[in-house]
Amino acid sequence: MTNISNQTLNKSVSLPTYDRSRLKSRIVHLGFGAFHRAHQGLFTDEVARKSESDWGICEVNLFGGEALITSLRGQDHLYTVAEKGAESTDVKVIGAVTESLHPELDGAGAVIEKMAEPQVAIVSMTITEKGYCADPATGRLDKSNPLVVADLAEPTAPKSALGYIVLALKVRRDRGLAPFTVMSCDNVQENGHVAKAAILEFARLQDEELGAWIETNVTFPCTMVDRIVPAATKETLDEITELVGVEDPCGIACEPFRQWVIEDNFVADRQIGVLQVLSLSLT
Repeated sequence: MTNISNQTLNKSVSLPTYDRSRLKSRIVHLGFGAFHRAHQGLFTDEVARKSESDWGICEVNLFGGEALITSLRGQDHLYTVAEKGAESTDVKVIGAVTESLHPELDGAGAVIEKMAEPQVAIVSMTITEKGYCADPATGRLDKSNPLVVADLAEPTAPKSALGYIVLALKVRRDRGLAPFTVMSCDNVQENGHVAKAAILEFARLQDEELGAWIETNVTFPCTMVDRIVPAATKETLDEITELVGVEDPCGIACEPFRQWVIEDNFVADRQIGVLQVLSLSLT
């Protein structure tokens, strides 16, 4: 199959300058959507280009997006970002993604096991405000949400992002492994606090002791993310094909401006993977 992983691309395309085989899945990201591809994925790629970072990302889509994950796998987890300025367009092939999972393709157990691997230090999310299953009126967990109801009834077969995170943390605790940091990248005010409140309440409804362990051992940094990333359209993908020289169904276009400000509140290693990203966001 012809794709960006096995074809000569246009000379103007910026390719990864690092050995991708050195990367490890230190981040598991929930929500391989347009914004993440043009934001966190791109930042992590730039860290690898500018340092000896071995931080890579395992991408997970929990709901829909099976075709996107299949396409990503078919091109060795490479994809294109076109940064469109007023006078020029910079086209980059992003190489920071190491692997991908989808419960419909691989099973929920595979996602949990990946999140429970010892080298995973961060589980990040772009799941939209709805993904936190919070009641907009109170900010508390919506116990009537169908996903919450299902996950509380059957904790070992999660459906929601909360269910996956809590079960993975339980597995890590039971195996004597360090917890990971839960990092929201959604454009939600005080997103770390929102994630923490929902996850702690959900966990306590399952197991009070587990909830107390998560509260003591897991951190939820707040972040500020900023970049305009329109949803990909046929016209966008056709333009990317012309810019790159080959089709890329995972490609995305965005504005040149981007910013990512992250609270330094991490329970696990983040010196290369996050603090350098933070410095990049301000340059």
